Amino acid sequence: MAEQRGDMNYEDIMTLFRQENRSPQLTKVDPALYDRISAYIKSIRKESEREIGMNPSSHASMMLNDQLKKAIDKAKRVYELRTRKISLIALRKVSGDNPDTANLTPDELVLFSSLTSVLAAHKDSNADFEILGPRTTRQEEMVEVPTMKKEAPKVKAKAEEVPPENDGDGLVMARVLEDVPTFAGVDRDYKLRKEDVVSIPKSVADTLLSHGKIKIIGSS
Repeated sequence: MAEQRGDMNYEDIMTLFRQENRSPQLTKVDPALYDRISAYIKSIRKESEREIGMNPSSHASMMLNDQLKKAIDKAKRVYELRTRKISLIALRKVSGDNPDTANLTPDELVLFSSLTSVLAAHKDSNADFEILGPRTTRQEEMVEVPTMKKEAPKVKAKAEEVPPENDGDGLVMARVLEDVPTFAGVDRDYKLRKEDVVSIPKSVADTLLSHGKIKIIGSS
Protein backbone atom coordinates (compact mmCIF):
# COMPACT_ATOMS: atom_id res chain seq x y z
CA MET A 1 0.00 0.00 0.00
CA ALA A 2 1.63 3.22 -1.11
CA GLU A 3 1.51 6.13 1.38
CA GLN A 4 2.12 8.73 -1.32
CA ARG A 5 -0.71 9.30 -3.79
CA GLY A 6 -0.04 11.90 -6.43
CA ASP A 7 1.81 14.83 -4.82
CA MET A 8 -0.12 14.78 -1.50
CA ASN A 9 -0.44 12.22 1.28
CA TYR A 10 -2.54 11.63 4.37
CA GLU A 11 -0.13 13.39 6.72
CA ASP A 12 -0.11 16.47 4.45
CA ILE A 13 -3.85 16.93 5.02
CA MET A 14 -3.54 16.39 8.78
CA THR A 15 -0.69 18.93 8.96
CA LEU A 16 -2.64 21.41 6.84
CA PHE A 17 -5.63 21.15 9.19
CA ARG A 18 -3.53 21.62 12.33
CA GLN A 19 -1.82 24.71 10.91
CA GLU A 20 -5.05 26.30 9.68
CA ASN A 21 -6.82 25.54 12.95
CA ARG A 22 -4.08 27.15 15.06
CA SER A 23 -3.61 30.28 12.96
CA PRO A 24 -6.01 33.26 13.25
CA GLN A 25 -4.86 34.31 9.77
CA LEU A 26 -5.04 32.47 6.46
CA THR A 27 -2.00 30.25 6.10
CA LYS A 28 0.09 30.19 2.94
CA VAL A 29 -0.93 27.21 0.80
CA ASP A 30 -0.33 25.90 -2.69
CA PRO A 31 -2.50 27.76 -5.27
CA ALA A 32 -3.70 24.34 -6.47
CA LEU A 33 -4.54 23.18 -2.93
CA TYR A 34 -8.12 22.10 -3.55
CA ASP A 35 -7.26 20.29 -6.77
CA ARG A 36 -4.50 18.40 -4.94
CA ILE A 37 -6.80 17.45 -2.07
CA SER A 38 -9.47 16.28 -4.51
CA ALA A 39 -6.96 14.17 -6.42
CA TYR A 40 -5.69 12.58 -3.20
CA ILE A 41 -9.18 11.71 -1.95
CA LYS A 42 -10.15 10.19 -5.30
CA SER A 43 -6.97 8.12 -5.27
CA ILE A 44 -7.34 6.80 -1.73
CA ARG A 45 -11.05 6.09 -2.27
CA LYS A 46 -10.22 4.02 -5.33
CA GLU A 47 -7.50 2.13 -3.44
CA SER A 48 -9.79 1.58 -0.46
CA GLU A 49 -12.55 0.17 -2.67
CA ARG A 50 -10.06 -2.17 -4.30
CA GLU A 51 -8.78 -3.48 -0.95
CA ILE A 52 -12.33 -3.92 0.39
CA GLY A 53 -13.24 -5.83 -2.76
CA MET A 54 -10.38 -8.25 -2.18
CA ASN A 55 -10.72 -8.63 1.59
CA PRO A 56 -13.03 -6.27 3.52
CA SER A 57 -11.75 -7.46 6.90
CA SER A 58 -8.06 -7.10 6.12
CA HIS A 59 -5.88 -4.66 8.03
CA ALA A 60 -5.08 -2.79 4.82
CA SER A 61 -8.73 -2.27 3.84
CA MET A 62 -9.69 -1.07 7.33
CA MET A 63 -6.72 1.31 7.50
CA LEU A 64 -7.45 2.77 4.08
CA ASN A 65 -11.13 3.23 4.90
CA ASP A 66 -10.23 4.97 8.16
CA GLN A 67 -7.77 7.28 6.40
CA LEU A 68 -10.35 8.09 3.74
CA LYS A 69 -12.95 9.14 6.33
CA LYS A 70 -10.46 11.23 8.30
CA ALA A 71 -9.02 12.85 5.17
CA ILE A 72 -12.48 13.88 3.95
CA ASP A 73 -13.40 15.24 7.40
CA LYS A 74 -10.20 17.26 7.78
CA ALA A 75 -10.39 18.54 4.19
CA LYS A 76 -13.90 19.86 4.91
CA ARG A 77 -12.68 21.46 8.13
CA VAL A 78 -9.84 23.18 6.29
CA TYR A 79 -12.31 24.55 3.74
CA GLU A 80 -14.66 25.79 6.48
CA LEU A 81 -11.85 27.44 8.45
CA ARG A 82 -10.48 29.21 5.41
CA THR A 83 -13.93 30.28 4.23
CA ARG A 84 -14.68 31.81 7.64
CA LYS A 85 -11.42 33.76 7.54
CA ILE A 86 -12.10 34.91 3.97
CA SER A 87 -15.52 36.20 5.08
CA LEU A 88 -13.87 38.31 7.78
CA ILE A 89 -11.35 39.65 5.27
CA ALA A 90 -14.20 40.61 2.91
CA LEU A 91 -15.98 42.40 5.76
CA ARG A 92 -12.83 44.36 6.56
CA LYS A 93 -12.50 45.30 2.89
CA VAL A 94 -16.06 46.64 2.76
CA SER A 95 -15.44 48.56 5.99
CA GLY A 96 -12.66 50.52 4.30
CA ASP A 97 -9.65 48.47 5.39
CA ASN A 98 -7.05 47.15 2.96
CA PRO A 99 -6.54 43.53 4.11
CA ASP A 100 -3.79 41.30 2.76
CA THR A 101 -5.12 38.75 0.27
CA ALA A 102 -1.78 37.24 -0.71
CA ASN A 103 -2.57 33.87 0.90
CA LEU A 104 -5.81 33.31 -1.01
CA THR A 105 -5.83 30.69 -3.75
CA PRO A 106 -7.29 31.64 -7.17
CA ASP A 107 -10.56 29.88 -6.26
CA GLU A 108 -10.66 31.72 -2.94
CA LEU A 109 -10.10 35.06 -4.65
CA VAL A 110 -13.29 34.44 -6.64
CA LEU A 111 -15.13 33.74 -3.39
CA PHE A 112 -13.61 36.85 -1.78
CA SER A 113 -14.74 39.02 -4.71
CA SER A 114 -18.29 37.65 -4.54
CA LEU A 115 -18.53 38.16 -0.77
CA THR A 116 -17.19 41.70 -1.06
CA SER A 117 -19.79 42.57 -3.72
CA VAL A 118 -22.67 41.16 -1.66
CA LEU A 119 -21.56 42.87 1.55
CA ALA A 120 -21.02 46.19 -0.22
CA ALA A 121 -24.47 46.05 -1.81
CA HIS A 122 -26.06 45.25 1.55
CA LYS A 123 -24.18 48.09 3.22
CA ASP A 124 -25.28 50.59 0.54
CA SER A 125 -28.92 49.54 0.87
CA ASN A 126 -28.85 50.26 4.61
CA ALA A 127 -26.73 53.39 4.62
CA ASP A 128 -29.09 55.44 6.82
CA PHE A 129 -28.27 53.80 10.14
CA GLU A 130 -30.44 56.29 12.05
CA ILE A 131 -33.47 54.42 10.76
CA LEU A 132 -32.10 51.02 11.80
CA GLY A 133 -32.44 51.47 15.57
CA PRO A 134 -34.75 49.46 17.86
CA ARG A 135 -38.37 49.54 16.80
CA THR A 136 -39.58 49.66 20.42
CA THR A 137 -40.23 53.04 21.99
CA ARG A 138 -37.61 54.21 24.46
CA GLN A 139 -38.82 54.63 28.06
CA GLU A 140 -38.30 58.39 28.14
CA GLU A 141 -40.42 58.79 24.98
CA MET A 142 -43.41 56.78 26.21
CA VAL A 143 -46.66 58.69 26.67
CA GLU A 144 -50.09 57.98 28.09
CA VAL A 145 -52.80 57.56 25.46
CA PRO A 146 -55.97 59.59 26.18
CA THR A 147 -58.72 57.45 27.73
CA MET A 148 -62.48 57.84 27.57
CA LYS A 149 -62.26 60.44 30.35
CA LYS A 150 -62.31 64.02 29.21
CA GLU A 151 -58.88 64.77 30.55
CA ALA A 152 -55.98 66.34 28.75
CA PRO A 153 -53.43 63.76 27.60
CA LYS A 154 -50.61 63.27 30.11
CA VAL A 155 -47.11 63.15 28.77
CA LYS A 156 -44.27 61.57 30.75
CA ALA A 157 -41.01 63.42 31.31
CA LYS A 158 -38.73 63.87 28.34
CA ALA A 159 -41.45 63.16 25.72
CA GLU A 160 -40.41 64.98 22.59
CA GLU A 161 -42.53 68.02 21.72
CA VAL A 162 -41.84 69.54 18.34
CA PRO A 163 -42.05 73.36 18.45
CA PRO A 164 -44.35 75.09 15.96
CA GLU A 165 -42.87 76.39 12.75
CA ASN A 166 -44.57 79.77 13.10
CA ASP A 167 -46.94 81.53 15.48
CA GLY A 168 -49.83 81.52 13.03
CA ASP A 169 -49.95 77.78 12.57
CA GLY A 170 -52.08 75.86 15.07
CA LEU A 171 -50.77 72.80 16.85
CA VAL A 172 -52.24 69.31 16.83
CA MET A 173 -51.51 66.30 19.00
CA ALA A 174 -50.60 63.21 16.97
CA ARG A 175 -49.33 59.69 17.47
CA VAL A 176 -46.55 58.58 15.12
CA LEU A 177 -47.52 55.33 13.35
CA GLU A 178 -44.08 54.48 11.94
CA ASP A 179 -40.55 55.84 12.02
CA VAL A 180 -40.14 58.95 9.89
CA PRO A 181 -36.67 59.77 8.49
CA THR A 182 -35.29 63.14 9.55
CA PHE A 183 -36.76 66.01 7.52
CA ALA A 184 -36.24 69.77 7.64
CA GLY A 185 -38.86 72.22 8.89
CA VAL A 186 -38.74 76.01 8.87
CA ASP A 187 -37.09 76.31 12.30
CA ARG A 188 -35.62 72.84 12.97
CA ASP A 189 -35.18 69.30 11.79
CA TYR A 190 -37.89 66.84 12.70
CA LYS A 191 -37.13 63.25 13.70
CA LEU A 192 -40.16 61.18 14.67
CA ARG A 193 -40.19 57.63 16.01
CA LYS A 194 -42.99 55.10 16.00
CA GLU A 195 -45.35 55.45 19.00
CA ASP A 196 -44.15 58.98 19.84
CA VAL A 197 -46.99 61.35 20.80
CA VAL A 198 -46.02 64.81 19.69
CA SER A 199 -47.43 68.31 19.32
CA ILE A 200 -46.69 69.57 15.81
CA PRO A 201 -47.81 72.40 13.51
CA LYS A 202 -51.00 71.62 11.62
CA SER A 203 -49.31 72.14 8.24
CA VAL A 204 -46.70 69.52 9.09
CA ALA A 205 -49.38 67.22 10.50
CA ASP A 206 -51.45 67.49 7.32
CA THR A 207 -48.49 66.39 5.22
CA LEU A 208 -47.62 63.45 7.48
CA LEU A 209 -51.28 62.47 7.76
CA SER A 210 -51.66 62.34 3.98
CA HIS A 211 -48.81 59.82 3.86
CA GLY A 212 -50.21 57.68 6.66
CA LYS A 213 -47.33 58.47 9.03
CA ILE A 214 -49.39 59.81 11.96
CA LYS A 215 -52.82 59.67 13.57
CA ILE A 216 -54.40 62.86 14.91
CA ILE A 217 -55.53 62.40 18.53
CA GLY A 218 -56.27 65.96 19.58
CA SER A 219 -55.37 69.62 19.34
CA SER A 220 -53.24 71.79 21.59
